[in-house]
Amino acid sequence: MDYGRMLKRAWSIIWENKFLILLGIIVALGSGGRGGGLGSGGGGSSGNGESSYDFPFGDMPTLRAEIGFPEVVIGLAALAVISFALLVAILVWVAATIARGGLIAGVNTIEGGGASSFAAAWYAGWDKGWRLLGIGIAPAIPTFILALAGLATAGVLAGLWGWLGQNVSVAAGIGLGVPFVVLACILVPIALALSLLRTFANRACMLEDLGVMASYRRGLEVLVTNIGPAIVLFLVQVGISIALGLVLFLPGLLMVLCCILWPVLLAIKGTVTSYFSTLWTLAWREWAG
Repeated sequence: MDYGRMLKRAWSIIWENKFLILLGIIVALGSGGRGGGLGSGGGGSSGNGESSYDFPFGDMPTLRAEIGFPEVVIGLAALAVISFALLVAILVWVAATIARGGLIAGVNTIEGGGASSFAAAWYAGWDKGWRLLGIGIAPAIPTFILALAGLATAGVLAGLWGWLGQNVSVAAGIGLGVPFVVLACILVPIALALSLLRTFANRACMLEDLGVMASYRRGLEVLVTNIGPAIVLFLVQVGISIALGLVLFLPGLLMVLCCILWPVLLAIKGTVTSYFSTLWTLAWREWAG
């Protein structure tokens, strides 16, 4: 592979088709803090320690003694805010997944001699949205299973401790822990492999119109056949990322601290994201013919 030509060609495509940067910004947003606390005051209680607020649907002395009406309202408001934030995060992730597919389709069309636009690229990603979402979710499934297994193991140990107390033996803990460790040794490599293959599976889906599992199989086939060039290209990407990190460290820190410059920082992230995506799409075209 002529890596120098590919690097120049990727930049040329991005520079001449700046709508790809906008798609890159959406992808960067989806690749993305929080905190808070609740306080309580003593002005809302009567002398007997119960809340002085009455519920409109009747007297509930036990509940009012433990949870005052203001605390309920605050709790519901916090739940609503968390639910809204979770919904926004899911929507942003979906948009980023579609934009990732649009980047691939747009670059492929341009490199094939055609013309593309933001609308055309977005529609291409939207058209295969469900498959792209499936490809994106797949790496998280082993981690989710492992998390459930961990919670189940912890629950069983807690139950045994509550039932038997000090009589719970070390052997029982080991007996429950060993299967979890074995499961982790199986699922963690699978999750890592799927995460690495996602770049290839996305291109198999967008450029060869394959389903979720077929895209991963095709991605693995292309990766295994071109493992050497793929490693070199990955190292090139790492080198470029390190160089950009060193050059943009101080300017980036200034942009983070100054909210007025956040759009500039986002534009830089979008450009870098679209550039690397273009590199891998060009490489896929060469590897997959």
